[in-house]
Amino acid sequence: MEKKQENDDYSFMQEQIKKRPINKKRLVKRAFTTGALAIMFGTIASLVFFLLEPVLTKLVSPKEEKQTISLPDITLPEEVNEVLPEDMIQDQQELDEKDKPADPEIPIMSSIQKTDLEIEDYQKLHGKLSELAEETKEGMVTVTGLSSDVDWFSNVYEKKSSVSGIMVADNGTDLFIVTDYSYLSTATEIEVMFSNGGVYNAKEVAHDKATNIMILSVPVGAAPHNEDGEIPYVTLGNSNVGSHLGDIVLAIGDPMGYSDSVGYGVITSIGSAINTTDHNYKLITTDIYGSKNAEGYLINTKGQVIGIINQKYNNIDLSNQISAIGISELKHLIEDLSNEVERTTLGITMVEITPQAVENGIPEGAFVRKVELDSPAMEVGIAAGDIIVALDGSKMGSAAEVEESLRKYKPEDEVPITLLRSSGEEYKEINVKVTLGLRTE
Repeated sequence: MEKKQENDDYSFMQEQIKKRPINKKRLVKRAFTTGALAIMFGTIASLVFFLLEPVLTKLVSPKEEKQTISLPDITLPEEVNEVLPEDMIQDQQELDEKDKPADPEIPIMSSIQKTDLEIEDYQKLHGKLSELAEETKEGMVTVTGLSSDVDWFSNVYEKKSSVSGIMVADNGTDLFIVTDYSYLSTATEIEVMFSNGGVYNAKEVAHDKATNIMILSVPVGAAPHNEDGEIPYVTLGNSNVGSHLGDIVLAIGDPMGYSDSVGYGVITSIGSAINTTDHNYKLITTDIYGSKNAEGYLINTKGQVIGIINQKYNNIDLSNQISAIGISELKHLIEDLSNEVERTTLGITMVEITPQAVENGIPEGAFVRKVELDSPAMEVGIAAGDIIVALDGSKMGSAAEVEESLRKYKPEDEVPITLLRSSGEEYKEINVKVTLGLRTE
């Protein structure tokens, strides 16, 4: 009874604690504000990092500035027979003997010294050529392109294509390699193996479809060195000077259709022109019988590369004869591709006007054989049959001069061009302004 009385005495102090109601609007507002502030501060932080990262990276680990590569033009000196003072003084009797007519009864062949050659001499000659090929191979690499493909049963398999390449130059940080584009065009990964067996991943710098050239790069520190402590670069010679019909040449790389093969022969022609869009090249043909799919390099007896093998431009009846694009016309292209220069395009195919045509009344200049569709040239009305006689006020006497002049400009540059167009028996002068385009292939 007392207990009940005690509970009744404190009954006024009993209360029920209830949870505070949730304000959903206020909660959503706070969440939105927090998220907005997080996005704002994150954006500011990212922007500051983006702006300061190059500066901080340069301070912490300064990057070596890349140099522009330039391939030297090698001109072979003409052989000069030195005349000694004592040779200039001749006995009068010798002069008289020299002026006497040859005795018709004495056969001319009797005055030619006969030399007996043995098989050993022939073997020695080929041995020297073999040594030359081996020396040049020190500057060559094997390039392997890796790609994935699917068979008829939807099975994925790895595909490999191997071609040869040559080391040509470096810019202080990257070493540049010239190789074949067609075999590597679909590769997702490219590996380079040097003569010392070292294998490194390479990246494509640029390529040119018309000449089938691809430029690869690897870190310059990956390259092997010769006994002199230098990188054994392949020397690019001059295909315009010192190369003559009948000269002995070697085809190295994959001229026979398989790797590390060699062919020997002579130059059979060197004057044929390869006319491509905006550029003309010289084709060197040989009597070396090789593969229709040959690739590699043509070298002279000095070990200099004078051409890059390309069977695309062979005559049908000479499809197996090794041919190459002259290296002299390719040097500027290799430089531009290696330096990642933005190349211009006018969009025309030019041919040289022969001296015989000039004698028959055709003006000197660059004859336009073809105009590409949707090209800068077509947009201003340049047509096949036109003759380019001036470019930006400078007289153009040949297609080679036009090509050389166009190299000075950049894409989007506006260039005045003077044309001559046949109009009956006369030529009408036409002046146009072309905005050069960007060459992508």
